[in-house]
Amino acid sequence: MIDYIFRIEPDLEMKFSVDTDRVFENDGNGELPSWAALDYCQCECCTLSPDEYRHCPAAADLHHIIADFSPMVSHKTVEVSVMTEAREYRRTCDVQTGLQSLLGLIMATSVCPVLSKLKLLADFHLPFSPPRETIFRIVSAYLLNQYFILSEGGRTDFELKHVEQFCMNLEELNRSFSERIRIASESDANLCAMVQWGSVSFMMRASLREQLEKFRQVNRFDL
Repeated sequence: MIDYIFRIEPDLEMKFSVDTDRVFENDGNGELPSWAALDYCQCECCTLSPDEYRHCPAAADLHHIIADFSPMVSHKTVEVSVMTEAREYRRTCDVQTGLQSLLGLIMATSVCPVLSKLKLLADFHLPFSPPRETIFRIVSAYLLNQYFILSEGGRTDFELKHVEQFCMNLEELNRSFSERIRIASESDANLCAMVQWGSVSFMMRASLREQLEKFRQVNRFDL
């Protein structure tokens, strides 16, 4: 369980507890808003069928948080505390930065067929991660998976050929999901947080080789 606490005012806090190993109960979520329906702005890369899923899993997981932050402006300063099993993080930042981190954690632990590929990163959650650090973590997790594939005799991709397509899927998901959030929000905090989250995949696809070259220059993990 990972807890996020947003201190909005001295006497106002918002707490969200995220079970990173939760089980999605299809249609067991009660009444959800219309924008959470699977076929509402469904992502082109989504492989789920409306015949089996009434709701987008990520939207179903996020709808109450989107509602809570709906009236908030993105630039409002808040203090965010994140409690994991191993440690606690604190940061004073704008709402969109803290919310981006929370949304990313929940989306990566949903049963979305695209976002669930990031589950390993969620298991080692690092809030407020800047883009360069996120790129390092995604590439490292991907290469670790290639090692497992190699150990099982499968075909590996140590050249990262599939990473670019994955980033393109994330960009498409960000565009489609942003439309869900747009209709569900009164102000801009939710949308700005989502756009900020999506910018990482764009940056990664646009500058992956450049970032890898920078990592090469500082690599000292030669055993």
